[in-house]
Amino acid sequence: MKKELQVNGMNCGSCELLVTEALEDLEGVINVEASHLNGVVSVDYDPDMVSLSTITKVIDAQGFRVKS
Repeated sequence: MKKELQVNGMNCGSCELLVTEALEDLEGVINVEASHLNGVVSVDYDPDMVSLSTITKVIDAQGFRVKS
């Protein structure tokens, strides 16, 4: 499943890398693309292995906020 999340607080390439690496560590996440310019994180994941709620919590834990 692919989900595009609007994320506040990313303002540079390091922010993108922080979010990408944190999400890639989750079992069930297949691919991550983060763009600070667009304020978007696209996540390909297996919903049987990881929930969208968990993905959101990981992004929040990095200091960013997912818009609902």
